[in-house]
Amino acid sequence: AYFNMDDPVFGGYAPARIALRRAISMGYDVKEEIRVLRQNQGLPATQVVPPNMTGHDPAYDGRIKFDPPAAKALLDRFGYVDRNGDGFRELPDGTPLTLRMASATTGQDREADELWKRSLTAIGIRIEFDKQKWPDLLKAARLGQLQMWQVGNINTTPDGFGFFGLLYGKNAGFSNLSRFALPAFDRLYEQARALPDSAERTATERRMSELVNAYAPWVLTAFRYENVLVQPWLRGFKYNPTYHSPFAYLDVDRARGSGEAGLDAASNGHRPSQAAAGTAEVRR
Repeated sequence: AYFNMDDPVFGGYAPARIALRRAISMGYDVKEEIRVLRQNQGLPATQVVPPNMTGHDPAYDGRIKFDPPAAKALLDRFGYVDRNGDGFRELPDGTPLTLRMASATTGQDREADELWKRSLTAIGIRIEFDKQKWPDLLKAARLGQLQMWQVGNINTTPDGFGFFGLLYGKNAGFSNLSRFALPAFDRLYEQARALPDSAERTATERRMSELVNAYAPWVLTAFRYENVLVQPWLRGFKYNPTYHSPFAYLDVDRARGSGEAGLDAASNGHRPSQAAAGTAEVRR
């Protein structure tokens, strides 16, 4: 999930704003998200780049640990306290504090809303949800109109460097939905971009991950698993985690009688190879 760094309440680089974002990260139960929402099909995200890609450092764990008591203490320290006794905190100047989180209209999004509301209510932060269709949310996100939104990203190459582009200042308004613009991060990004995959680049990327951890423009949640189901009559399939359109290379083994019958029944007049491509995999 990302915060809009241009937002006057939750964005910015002042210590109190950083503390607010970090407290929200501490208050959100990532393990519960993985267990309930993702049916254990994921693992806690430790950094910007997922495993098995260049740029991932298996020795680095930048998670902000789930710790509601510490989250409450941090909020108290920076003046985010409940001044009127309604169970929810106000801003240090006494004005209401409400987090407005964008959310799509699916059942899965509604389940995620419930977990966010339960997590943040437990630390005294009021949260409300702006429900819109996903394409409309993406348009609003690129215009900087959302305060917070939980989204995921995939990569199309085994090089994980592209994930850092989601936080590069010059990409604000397109892929950098958080509008994170930190000169120190941008300098490291430009240095790493000029390097080949190497120990030097991995060390530079680790410093970038450390800055993301410190300033908390994102709430790191989960690296999601991808499940692929392949019928025994499918030919030509080879799993590739970064290539998501293999359909031109797939075909049907017509000698597999059970598969052929099943495909004929489901093809609704389409060629068997097209029906096979449509049923070849299921991914989260």
